[in-house]
Amino acid sequence: MERIDISDDRRVADLVEAVERGDEVVIVRDGVVVAAVIAPTPPTVVSEPRRFDMAGLEALRAKYPLRIGDAGALIREMRDEDDC
Repeated sequence: MERIDISDDRRVADLVEAVERGDEVVIVRDGVVVAAVIAPTPPTVVSEPRRFDMAGLEALRAKYPLRIGDAGALIREMRDEDDC
């Protein structure tokens, strides 16, 4: 890790080159760290997109049928089922 005092007369390009080499550059002002410049992490490899499982979605929808009605009544019904 390289520590650079903000009063040093270095160009930004020099700092970027240090980061490109893999160094972490810490910028300090009056002995206090004010910033750290590090190289970004390499991007993750994106795998091939998976095919959508329509049959699985239909099975899930069949398991949990659509309920249309009063939300308050539904919550009361669910609460009453838990009390049993």
